[in-house]
Amino acid sequence: MSQTQSEAFQELPWDSEHFGIKIGRVTQPSADIIERAVKRAAVMGIDCLYLLADSNDAETLRSAAAARFRMVDIRVTFSANVPGASDEGSIRVAAAEDVPRLSRLAMQSHRDSRFYADGRFSTVRCDALFAAWIERSCTDRSFADQVFVADVDGEPVGYVTCALKKEGLGEIGLIAVDQSHRSRGFGGALLRRAFGWFLAQGAFRVQVVTQGSNVKALRMYERAGFRVDTVQVWFHWWRLDSD
Repeated sequence: MSQTQSEAFQELPWDSEHFGIKIGRVTQPSADIIERAVKRAAVMGIDCLYLLADSNDAETLRSAAAARFRMVDIRVTFSANVPGASDEGSIRVAAAEDVPRLSRLAMQSHRDSRFYADGRFSTVRCDALFAAWIERSCTDRSFADQVFVADVDGEPVGYVTCALKKEGLGEIGLIAVDQSHRSRGFGGALLRRAFGWFLAQGAFRVQVVTQGSNVKALRMYERAGFRVDTVQVWFHWWRLDSD
């Protein structure tokens, strides 16, 4: 998503247009930057600021609370060494005709995200954000390098998006399984298919991000061999709270 630089934060044009409000993100979170960002945002009419802080950075966490930022999410980054490839017959490459079904699935599959947790973003627009994310993942190679789907009788019931971030490192962006098909092993099968693809591309380590509140996802990644790299905290500041 494109960004323009401001003094203490970045304006986020894509987010602003999507949600219909002016949104920015604090750059290099620290006590002095947070204070400057809030003052500058108020002058510029920014409606919402995002802030991502390390969970062990107590000074920044206190500064965010003092500036009326509200915690909305715990961001957990996992990584794993890529195991050997395995044959997953129910998993195939996404096709163009899958996009409408995948978009509908995305609109109901990521309710643990910070946008829903915040409570001030339109649920309709939150749904549309993830629909746009999976659609772009399928159609724009600068957004994702490959998308795999779990197939049942010719219909996609789950997906995983894969991207190569740098030499030797891959990233899983989105993964979801339709609620009516959960607990049937599709999540694990999608991960294993992604592992196989990453290995074929020369990536020997994979990262994935999930929410601290998403216990099912945390357990799935641990079963698949992922281990926690970092724990961070998402905050949102709203101008309405400071007026």
